[in-house]
Amino acid sequence: MNLKIMKFRMKFLVLIVFIIAAFGILNVGNILYKKTNVVKVTVPEGYTYKEVGKTLQKSGLVTQEAFIKEVENWSDNNYWFLKDVPNDKHKLDGFLFPATYSFQKGATSKEIIKKMLNTFEFNMKSNKDYITENKLNIRNVVIEASLVEKEAGKDVDRTKIASVIKNRLKKKMPLQIDATIIYIVGDKKKLYNKDLAVKSPYNTYLNKGLPPSPICNPGIKSINAAVHPEKTNYIFYVLNNKTDEHVFSITYAEHIKNVAKYIK
Repeated sequence: MNLKIMKFRMKFLVLIVFIIAAFGILNVGNILYKKTNVVKVTVPEGYTYKEVGKTLQKSGLVTQEAFIKEVENWSDNNYWFLKDVPNDKHKLDGFLFPATYSFQKGATSKEIIKKMLNTFEFNMKSNKDYITENKLNIRNVVIEASLVEKEAGKDVDRTKIASVIKNRLKKKMPLQIDATIIYIVGDKKKLYNKDLAVKSPYNTYLNKGLPPSPICNPGIKSINAAVHPEKTNYIFYVLNNKTDEHVFSITYAEHIKNVAKYIK
């Protein structure tokens, strides 16, 4: 073989090896860069968008103020579940799906919100057909789910609480859900009669029907319970503090007995 050709081939092989090595180094560097520039954030079930913003600020991603501003002024309706939702500051309430997320450092509030909405859409795949076929109002489903989320201490209670909500709505009874009062007045260990009398569209003691928007961002278990509530005749429930489970009843007389037994 010609010596010149052999030298050329050797140089060519060396060049190829160098390129492959350089590509590998760049690829590894890129992977390491991405790993070191990723921020993990856990958004728990039952958080309001303001609480989500506070969590994001603590993680160092965006400020709570910037996140709230983006949420309250959201205008992207390219999601099937946002089509008929009123275009106000509560538009995204209930749809910012609780989960553990990985965001790149420098992610904007808009990028974060889109990821949360996409995660909601992904988790609703199994329910979408049922909701559409049965002509359920997705906003109302999420409102009910938010009530279940804040009221249920144990998973076993979720579908039963959802059934109480359905039964009261059918009977045109006030829902009388304490979680809606806490949403208005703030977290309190005990609610008093003056709290139950606070004038607000979210006060389910004074107003019949559902509150105007979700009171938190519910998890998939509460959403499933709202979509598929248990079939019961329950109208009342009271918390058993010893078990953290609710005791349900059909009549007011039964309920009064349960209140006397479990509320000390």
